[in-house]
Amino acid sequence: TNNNDDSRTIPSVYTGGEYRLQSPPGLNPAKEEFTHVAIAFEVGGWHSSDLVPTCVLQTLLGGGSSFSAGGPGKGMYSRLYREILNKHHWTESSEAFSSFHSESGLWGISGSCRPEKTREMTFALVEQFHKLKDDFVTDEELDRARNMLKCNVLTQLESRLVLFEDIGRQILTYGKREDAATMCAKIDAVSKEDIRQVVRKAIQQPPTFSTVGIDIKNVPKVEEVTQWLGGDLPKKQSTKSWF
Repeated sequence: TNNNDDSRTIPSVYTGGEYRLQSPPGLNPAKEEFTHVAIAFEVGGWHSSDLVPTCVLQTLLGGGSSFSAGGPGKGMYSRLYREILNKHHWTESSEAFSSFHSESGLWGISGSCRPEKTREMTFALVEQFHKLKDDFVTDEELDRARNMLKCNVLTQLESRLVLFEDIGRQILTYGKREDAATMCAKIDAVSKEDIRQVVRKAIQQPPTFSTVGIDIKNVPKVEEVTQWLGGDLPKKQSTKSWF
């Protein structure tokens, strides 16, 4: 093949930024009463050594909707359930998310609430990033997250369809396939230091901040969110617990 640049792809470069979408009212007002916000940072992609620690971190944070029937496996003891959903009664949902690609990836936390509480919601998400940066997660949290992630992986692989898809994806991405035992060993090897290192490395990058809803006027701008993440926190921004 020709060695000229014509045959090569352009590397992906993370920049961060802001996306705000004020959606028009629809036919079902009940589905539009909440405004959604999300804060994310760049993490390594499929070939990064931070891949497994990021997956453990996402599981540790967990989260979900304010309504749940409870029961085993619902993540009710995850950090976002305990420190956001159970603490702030106005929270409709909050959960960690990640998206991995060949060269890069995203990891972050999202939340939704009524429009008048979106500033408090955004600040509550920022607080979680500061806690992860400043303090080690507990042994109990880490053990639970590792065990839950292994359970999720093994449960998914019980499906032949998922198993064949996993084989294909790994062959295309890595040129080989790692078995479940190898993956579980990597999950078990993740330490508290690994978790904090992933967070500290991520938040050195500019944040990606997005919001969507029919009323987004109370959502802070990305410049203010960046100041909060940098440590310039408003003195009386925190809200009281509903307990």
